[in-house]
Amino acid sequence: MDLPRCAKTLIGSLPHTDPERAVRLVLEHLEEIPIFPELPRRGLLEEMIGSHTSGLPGLVVDERGRRLYVDTGRDLADELAAFYQRVLEAERTGNLDGFAIDGEHSAALEPAARALAGRGVKYPLVKVHIPGPVTFQLGLEDASGRPLYYDPTFSDVLLRQVEMQARWLVRRFRPYAERVLIFLDEASLAAFGSSGYLGVLRADVVDRLGRVVRPLQRQEGALVGIHVCGGTDWPMVMEAGFDLLNFDAFAYSRALLAYAGQVQEFLARGGLLAWGLVPSSHHVDTASAGELARRLLEMVDELAGAGPLGRDDILARSLLTPSCDLGTLSEARAERALDLLDALAERIQPLTR
Repeated sequence: MDLPRCAKTLIGSLPHTDPERAVRLVLEHLEEIPIFPELPRRGLLEEMIGSHTSGLPGLVVDERGRRLYVDTGRDLADELAAFYQRVLEAERTGNLDGFAIDGEHSAALEPAARALAGRGVKYPLVKVHIPGPVTFQLGLEDASGRPLYYDPTFSDVLLRQVEMQARWLVRRFRPYAERVLIFLDEASLAAFGSSGYLGVLRADVVDRLGRVVRPLQRQEGALVGIHVCGGTDWPMVMEAGFDLLNFDAFAYSRALLAYAGQVQEFLARGGLLAWGLVPSSHHVDTASAGELARRLLEMVDELAGAGPLGRDDILARSLLTPSCDLGTLSEARAERALDLLDALAERIQPLTR
């Protein structure tokens, strides 16, 4: 694979509600690493957690209360048996269509696949995305509001759901890419170690991440990245075996650069960095490509000072993204962020040739 140097991609969501328009924007701005956009403003089932809940045992969709939860208080033996039968059938036959993501949960997924097919070319990378297992387990609750992370039965159900849907996504977009890049969105890890997550243990996090990362790499041949929109224990994340780290370089660069020596080792082993430098907030109104480019090179040079890889080596293993999802912005601000991402790449990419 001819790896794109400082190529552009997105985290996942856009604020638009028209799937065709969202796909057109993706293809206009992401020439090397397109995505299928998630559209959370279309409804509860298209939000980050909701878009991956199809077929879960005991799922309750409370549209009036704007809440999804699993009713663990009723007898779910038959639903659990049916779920694990789908898992076993997928593993036995290799057919993952039982975990396909339909249009009710992702209106832009199939339009994106059709648009990529219509281009008639293979991209160096196509990026797909899914909530990471820890965020999925912490973000989905039982009826009382207790995260399913702490429920032994349902924490496993949710982990298998993430694994199977992630593998299905890789296969769905594999025809359009030399290789598929999949991000596990682990927003919850930004709060790792805080008082709210005292029961979330380091070893458990590494284990749960690894149980999704390994089959994606070994069985599906995907590059597996992680997105954390804040600071976290980055050595813990690297221990889980990811190929790429995507971090908020606009507001939380120090959280990663504090581990510069370990990041150098990660890159030297073949890892990639995706610098989330274009702000996904009101700061996008005043940010300039020139200032962002200056900040990026300063961070790259600081990282270069911590090990054997120099500026050129690091840029050669870098991608450019917004700091987080654009789905929380207005459409105008999201499109401003896309334009700013283009302008940043135009300043940085010539330095990598």
